[in-house]
Amino acid sequence: KPATCRFGGRSDYCDIEGDVRVDPGSATVYQVLHPSSDFIAKSTAAMTMIKPYPRNGDETAMGLVREWTVKTVPPDHEGLPHCNSQRVHDDDSSPALALVFSLGAYFGNYFHAFTDVLVSLFVTARPFDRRLHLLVTNGHHLQVAKFATMWQALSRYEVIDIDKVQPDGKALCFSRVILGLKGRDGKELSINTSETQYTMKDFKHFLRSAYSLNKTTAIKLQTEDDKTTTLVPRLLIISRERTRTFTNTEEIMTMARDLGYQVTVTELDSNVSRSARLANRADVMMGIHGAGLTNMVFLPEDAVVIQVVPFAVDWFATNYFGEPSKGMEVRYLEYKIEREESSLVKQYPPDDVVFTDPSSFRWEEFSPIYMLNQNVTLNVTRFRPVLLEALELLHQ
Repeated sequence: KPATCRFGGRSDYCDIEGDVRVDPGSATVYQVLHPSSDFIAKSTAAMTMIKPYPRNGDETAMGLVREWTVKTVPPDHEGLPHCNSQRVHDDDSSPALALVFSLGAYFGNYFHAFTDVLVSLFVTARPFDRRLHLLVTNGHHLQVAKFATMWQALSRYEVIDIDKVQPDGKALCFSRVILGLKGRDGKELSINTSETQYTMKDFKHFLRSAYSLNKTTAIKLQTEDDKTTTLVPRLLIISRERTRTFTNTEEIMTMARDLGYQVTVTELDSNVSRSARLANRADVMMGIHGAGLTNMVFLPEDAVVIQVVPFAVDWFATNYFGEPSKGMEVRYLEYKIEREESSLVKQYPPDDVVFTDPSSFRWEEFSPIYMLNQNVTLNVTRFRPVLLEALELLHQ
């Protein structure tokens, strides 16, 4: 049957069955139809172009993604590559499935790795119970290694960097190839549930299993009358070393401990397993808007995430973490800083357009000011009620 392709939204993909040959050198997926096929007469050498990265509409991102071609051809098509070995089979000799997707564009950013690729990869690969081969394009060995646990949880086979397969004129052959990822809609860190039975709760449960995370539910604090043991809630403060940093971390820690929290401060780095364990142990996680908050996907159920929103970053805070939190079994609190808590007050006069009209800046101007050169000196007196509210939520 002809390849089933879907175009539109944030992700394009094709599902191709039969005699399917993946040619690394030309970035082409050939579907070879039997000469008697009714379809072949209508679409000899039919061709479709796909960039298998789910961020359609973002020209910058998609300009960094290798384009793949799907061709439907007869067996005698000129230039059709032969298989480089016997047709790939699974362990029980059943024909094998391959999934081709890109680790290019923004994948190097922790937030984008999840929102662009890993969530959609889960949706696309999970139904096959690890019985599929993962073929990555635009891959970098460090990024492949970084998420090794994810690949192993989704596939029983080693990841194939298809760009590095020697182009010897032969192809990798499968009985079915999915090119591109499903499940991506216009919202960040979310799943298009109209395309799949999976939800973000399912994704979180999958991560908990993949990374062997033991804590399923946040601590439930007792009232004074019910106390038989002392329960201490764990607060994880995400620090940042370069941009949007807390300048008074010690003061924040002291105030939090006075309220009864056990406090851990750390920068959640490229060691995903370590970050997953730290986030999963937390009952409350707080941090300034940034990629580190992506680790809310590892929080236990009913945990509280507190996003500290720098000056003029409201839209990003809401769309990247505020709205997505609703589908993740966590409680969300937000603290918007006042102008006096921003380091921008030391860089610009009070009547500067930086304060009076942030929306007038193009992204190229906005990012250096508000994203790259803004730190936060948290007013702990003003912030204290937020940590108290988090404690109240842990009583519920």
